[in-house]
Amino acid sequence: MTHHPDHDVELYRDDGIYRVFVDLPRFDPEEIEVAWVHHRLTVSARRSGGPGSSRVFDHEVNVPRAVDADGITATYREGVLDVELPVDRNDSPPGRRIEIET
Repeated sequence: MTHHPDHDVELYRDDGIYRVFVDLPRFDPEEIEVAWVHHRLTVSARRSGGPGSSRVFDHEVNVPRAVDADGITATYREGVLDVELPVDRNDSPPGRRIEIET
């Protein structure tokens, strides 16, 4: 079953994988471009339906941890793009916890 997002774009973390769901109804797969550029997921979709009738979607998603770029996969079903971005196992969590003195 395909997850239909409540918003145009949703980001989830699930067992070491970030999943990005993008609602792109009425686009054909060949009209959608997905890329990993400068540690961001970029999604673009373009459809020209004739004079004065075109649709354009452009969005970037920042991911809070390093990603194994070679392991990124994408599927498109029922108008929803589902991109899986595996967390780089060698990356440590960003930042550090700071103790509060009392």
